[in-house]
Amino acid sequence: MKSSIIMLSCFAFLAGCESSRHAQIVPQEQPSPKAQQAQQLAALVNELNMQPELVHSDPGFVTYAHNKQLSNYAGQIALELSDSMSGIAPNAVAITSFVSFDRSLRRSNQLGNQLAESMIHQFQKMGYPALDFKSHRGIAVTTNGDFILSRDAKKLPKDLAPSHVLTGTMIYRDRGVEVNTRLLDFDSRLVIASSNVVIPYFILHPSATVTYK
Repeated sequence: MKSSIIMLSCFAFLAGCESSRHAQIVPQEQPSPKAQQAQQLAALVNELNMQPELVHSDPGFVTYAHNKQLSNYAGQIALELSDSMSGIAPNAVAITSFVSFDRSLRRSNQLGNQLAESMIHQFQKMGYPALDFKSHRGIAVTTNGDFILSRDAKKLPKDLAPSHVLTGTMIYRDRGVEVNTRLLDFDSRLVIASSNVVIPYFILHPSATVTYK
């Protein structure tokens, strides 16, 4: 009797072990495709929520998004000057660099020089003769090229006789450069014509407003 009970116990123990082993190797049920998509979407949402919030700033106007050029503002200045001349016709206008509005009034930059160059063209278009005082009488022939323009005062003629001189100042505002231009009688220094134009920063290269020391 005891031996029968022991044998039954052994069979029960072995049967339990076998059923346990089968339970361990039963493959887990795979989620459905819709359930997988829902899990992936939830993981993506959690990832986005954990990323830092991006701060978007207004880039403003950029050079490739408009058709405005510095010559357009030079033309506007020339028109305003012509409208305020009151019938006066200059014989020869000397155009100087536009300068920063500071204590010395002797510092210019790329913008100031480019405005002066553009005003020569604009005055010619309107029929007012511009005097180029940076040209000397001779032509310098060198291996680098042939030159007539110079910034060496010793090489320039001393007997220049302009009837009027064009000059201007630049004031740097929050959104642009305020350009105040005036045409002066060279002998009396009387203001013959004046203009006020604001050139927005978005058409200017950053280096254009760096003042020369």
